[in-house]
Amino acid sequence: MFSYYGDHGLGDSARVPIGHSKAIQEVDGVQAYIQDEGPISMIEIGEFMIADNFVYGYTSDSNENYDGNYFVYNLVNNSVKTFKQKSEYVNFLTTNKLDKNPNYKDFNYYYGEYWNGWRFWLLP
Repeated sequence: MFSYYGDHGLGDSARVPIGHSKAIQEVDGVQAYIQDEGPISMIEIGEFMIADNFVYGYTSDSNENYDGNYFVYNLVNNSVKTFKQKSEYVNFLTTNKLDKNPNYKDFNYYYGEYWNGWRFWLLP
């Protein structure tokens, strides 16, 4: 059955809303990604942090559309910027007053944080 939080009929996909009508999605329990119909197509992500109007962290090794080991997704303007060098990435985080040493988490952590508790009882 399809719902706002994922396709739980077969358990093959899930999503975590992140604000600005955007979501991080996951397929088959292993492939987390950000996808939209705007200027970005799909970026596979590893561990990440959600803060203010940004999602940032490590890209997945299986990315085909983006170069770089780090990414920053700006939710306000729906843009993704990737970085090959850690120094460039840290400089961007500093400029935008984001945590330079966050405790990155994976998709399952954020899924549990968002849908756990009373929301769990709303799952089909």
